[in-house]
Amino acid sequence: MNLMAITRGFVPVAILGLLCVFSAAANPIFVSNFSFETLPVGGLPFDSCGTGCFYSAGAIPGWSGSTATSGQFQPGTQLGNTTYFNTLPAGNTIAYSDLASPITQTVIPTVQAGVIYTLLVDMGRRKDAPFDAAADLLINGNTILATGVAPTAGNWSTFTATYVGLVGDVGKSITIELRDIGGHQANFDNVRLSDSTTALPEPSAVTLIGLGLAGLLVFSRRKRVS
Repeated sequence: MNLMAITRGFVPVAILGLLCVFSAAANPIFVSNFSFETLPVGGLPFDSCGTGCFYSAGAIPGWSGSTATSGQFQPGTQLGNTTYFNTLPAGNTIAYSDLASPITQTVIPTVQAGVIYTLLVDMGRRKDAPFDAAADLLINGNTILATGVAPTAGNWSTFTATYVGLVGDVGKSITIELRDIGGHQANFDNVRLSDSTTALPEPSAVTLIGLGLAGLLVFSRRKRVS
């Protein structure tokens, strides 16, 4: 096979690869304090929940709606080696709610028609309580509930809510809600939101592909001239 044939075969493959780079990854939407590691001024003041265990009651930086019965929680350990959770999804801090109003955050982007919005939230079940957590997207007065498999005691599970932008919702705000639905403590971590708009690839990847294509075209022309 001559160089010209190789070039002709490679170019469409390279273009397809470049398109895949553009379209494969979802476009992340910024969620402030997504893993609740940013603590209130003064940190977590209460330490009555066991050895190395701290919590706050009230405002969570970057979020709204937290009251005296919700806040941030660093589980630590209690009763010697008995822990609330086996592991934590992201960092040392989570959010909790005890039948308070929803913990909410409205993100900067608004609804675009036809765009797919995906919310991922890790929700945990304490070893000493049932699972009572829920999360949703609130858009134009409508609730899109996150669904998933309830975690076993001491563990976490990722719940997902998906919404496709409707023409009637264009320009409306997108709000994340975290709530307790059953009277036992609900626990949340690692809140992620993305949309289906094309994410820009890494500049280095685009540069390398462009240089490779240009080089092959130059060699191809020289081959024809010689």
